[in-house]
Amino acid sequence: MKCLAVNTATTVLSLALVEGETVLHFFETPETRDQGNTLLEHIQSGLKKSNIGFADLDVLAVVTGPGSFTGIRIGLAALRGLALAADKPLIGLTSFDMFAVPDTEAVNIVAVESWREELYFAVLDEEGHPLIGCGNETPEVFARRFAHELPGGHHIRLSGDAAAALAPFFPQAVLADKQADAVNVARLALHKFKKNAVFPRPVPYYLREADVTISAKTVRTLKAQED
Repeated sequence: MKCLAVNTATTVLSLALVEGETVLHFFETPETRDQGNTLLEHIQSGLKKSNIGFADLDVLAVVTGPGSFTGIRIGLAALRGLALAADKPLIGLTSFDMFAVPDTEAVNIVAVESWREELYFAVLDEEGHPLIGCGNETPEVFARRFAHELPGGHHIRLSGDAAAALAPFFPQAVLADKQADAVNVARLALHKFKKNAVFPRPVPYYLREADVTISAKTVRTLKAQED
């Protein structure tokens, strides 16, 4: 079975075409600007290089966040449109799913970049289930919450694109040796696709409110209305 997977939610844009365990095509770039204009071009280029079309795909997958608000919306909009046009199922997976490193002997803390002082956090067991509530906090606050909600000695494995920022607060933890990408997403999606026939419509996964900037013109208009 073949899967097209796209991640536009985190610090690196990546897409992959995967058939079983074989990677047919992989592309990534740290340049995440102008994704709305380039994502479809990257997808079409990957399909052409792999000599396959949308009709050859079995399932599509997209990362739903948390991460970049703009990136999340771009990826979801593009993959929803492609899935609808190609009449293919679309599976949504979170950034935590993508970065998770299952470990039967350690708790997996996943830290995802938010481009702010706070980071996105999840604490997962060996099956990827949250052990405490996911959150958007500074590393200091998260470390205190972790100690309070999950007391006792734990072997810890850190993963995610912001794991290095958390490492000083968990000096005994082991860092994952490789960042995850769209290949991981594709393989997870294919695994889910084999087990299920129907999937919920993917929606954005946010852990904080969007930053809203009010233009100077709007401020002047509001003040005029108040006067």
